[in-house]
Amino acid sequence: MFSGQLPQFLDPRKYADQGRVVEGRLTVSDLPRLQDYRESLDQPVVISLAFGRDEEGHRRIEGEVSTQLVLPCQRCLEPVVCDVHATIDVALVRNEDQAKALPQRLDPWLVGDDPMVLTDLLEEELLLAMPLVALHDSCPTVLPHESGKPEKQENADNPFAVLAKLKGQGK
Repeated sequence: MFSGQLPQFLDPRKYADQGRVVEGRLTVSDLPRLQDYRESLDQPVVISLAFGRDEEGHRRIEGEVSTQLVLPCQRCLEPVVCDVHATIDVALVRNEDQAKALPQRLDPWLVGDDPMVLTDLLEEELLLAMPLVALHDSCPTVLPHESGKPEKQENADNPFAVLAKLKGQGK
């Protein structure tokens, strides 16, 4: 069991055969694909992964990874802190044929003979778990037209006004 200092590279098949557990912390700055979230670089990333085999003999990685990312609110464009939590449950495969042979309930994770870069898996899962739209519950900035009433457009042409006039002429 690893706790604290996480390995940069690991052999996931060997870890699965040995039933290892990897737990620890990184920061967002340790994940290259998340470098664009500059306000989040100091945020901790908590990792807990269990390697093993399931009842059908598939090598698996199960666990969780979570952090907080500062994203722009899509309403007011001010920063909003979002909790990002990913549940990891993948089956290790060597090639596409093995991936196709997996039961549909299992997601494949392609691993070769080279050691696996742990951050690749963590980044992928965090990116997939990010919210599609980041929003404040209540935006700190007053937004225009937030009264709940629809905005009236002056001088807007109503495409049905012509039909109403034609209908009135037939009488």
